[in-house]
Amino acid sequence: MSTQFTKAARQAFSFLEDAGFRLTQSGPGWMQYETDRAFVTIGWDARSGELDLYVGLQPRNGEARDAFSLTDLLAMNDIDVPERKTPFQVTEEGKLGPFLDKLAVDAQAHAQPALAGDRMFFRRLKVFRSAQAHKYMRDMKVRRIRAEAERAWQNRELEKLIILYTAIEEELRASEKAKLAYAKQKAKRP
Repeated sequence: MSTQFTKAARQAFSFLEDAGFRLTQSGPGWMQYETDRAFVTIGWDARSGELDLYVGLQPRNGEARDAFSLTDLLAMNDIDVPERKTPFQVTEEGKLGPFLDKLAVDAQAHAQPALAGDRMFFRRLKVFRSAQAHKYMRDMKVRRIRAEAERAWQNRELEKLIILYTAIEEELRASEKAKLAYAKQKAKRP
């Protein structure tokens, strides 16, 4: 077990024990605190350097255990801090202290409903994460179609361009709309 990580994490997250959480599990680079309603996992991957905090509800009635990252929580609440975009990257264990402290400050300031086990808060978080995943998949599809359409444009495959751009018509930029209009006019399509 990583003693530097454990010591720094226990110190930074001592407020959890004051709030009724108990340390239930730990291993190299991770610790889990729990109450009867919620759990908090602090994890550091020494290989990637990723440091993050996850919160979740204790499952009941056969529910699956679902954890949400602090980055999801910060993004949902539109908290304007750098760690909202991506988790911290800390490659040296000896430098974890300030980053663990910042995670603890963020958790104390912005995760109180999660720490209290507020089921409505977690429902909102689940809907938010689902919407983000849907948006991400849509963005990937649009990028792929744009790349294919650009190749079709360069190869003067106007029928293919029409099919591709029509599939993402609501996402088209002005230049893409012009290309689509041109292709339709050349192909004599409405």
